[in-house]
Amino acid sequence: MQALREIHEVTSDTVTIKIPKRFPYKQVEIIVLPVEGRDSKANPWETTNKIREQLERSGHTFSDSAELIREDRGW
Repeated sequence: MQALREIHEVTSDTVTIKIPKRFPYKQVEIIVLPVEGRDSKANPWETTNKIREQLERSGHTFSDSAELIREDRGW
């Protein structure tokens, strides 16, 4: 799987993402998350845990992608 990660400044209600010509997929999922903890001294796990807490509070359930990979590969 090929993934794109870009950080954009939000200056209006629209963000444009340019997809490389060699991107092999016809369908994508776009998730917009705020960038937190951009301070170079920030603990990356602190930011990760904040995002996880926000996702938990959303009420949605998210599968464990590592577990899905194990199932797919028969591990």
